Amino acid sequence: MCYKTILVHADTARGAADRLRLASRLARASDAHLVGSALTGISRFIPPRIIAEGGPALAECCAAMRRDAAAGLELFGRIVREEGVASFEERLIDDDVDGGMAQQARYCDLVVVGQSDRDAPARGTLGDLPEYLLLHGGRPMLVVPAAGSAPDLRGKALVAWDGSVEATRAAAAALPLLRMAVGVTVMTCDGAAAPLDQAGDPSGRLLGYLRRHGISAGAHRCSGGQHVGEALLAEAAESGAGLLVMGGYGQSRFRELLLGGATATVLQSMTIPVLLAH
Repeated sequence: MCYKTILVHADTARGAADRLRLASRLARASDAHLVGSALTGISRFIPPRIIAEGGPALAECCAAMRRDAAAGLELFGRIVREEGVASFEERLIDDDVDGGMAQQARYCDLVVVGQSDRDAPARGTLGDLPEYLLLHGGRPMLVVPAAGSAPDLRGKALVAWDGSVEATRAAAAALPLLRMAVGVTVMTCDGAAAPLDQAGDPSGRLLGYLRRHGISAGAHRCSGGQHVGEALLAEAAESGAGLLVMGGYGQSRFRELLLGGATATVLQSMTIPVLLAH
């Protein structure tokens, strides 16, 4: 697999410049077409006459949302030119952020978005763009932390593996990124007693799959009783990983949010980019 079309959310939220720079560098390294999409948050289901009849207050609110989106697209244009991206396009779209990004995602190989900032949700979004796209976008998604410096995906990578459909899709979607990494570790939290790296061990099978794609990886198993999300974040920090790859919402989103599942934990507390697939 290779990335030939990458979609990135272009806005001015905290961490936006780092997200746009990472997407630009990934597009350049992959020789991919990069689409910067700035959405106003004005739903496509609202007829223009409704806005016109809403009076000056509604008109000014919509104008402010369009100015915000235009500023995000201006930032995108400046960064892609600084990074020397050969093929890109800028889209300014009147639509809600969640639904508009999900529609565009279906024509791309990878979607790059920022971590939800609960303290400063953007206008025109429900404040859960990564979560929404994971369930409705139909494409793998790279989530960039809201805080921190511009990530470098050429470092170490950690792959969470449980043999599920979600984890399988994430591992396959991450192949171009794993080829860029200087080291890859496959981590399981299954509580099994079988030796790692053996033919009958699930992680061993994945190592063979990765090896046939030119990726050399090692295996690691977390200790029993650990919360999976917390264990993944702890191992990523301890190993110095710059990328986490995992399946998302293997159980229902409501159950994850209610009981604190791995996906919800990682999306809330992540400090490095996370590639997810559902």
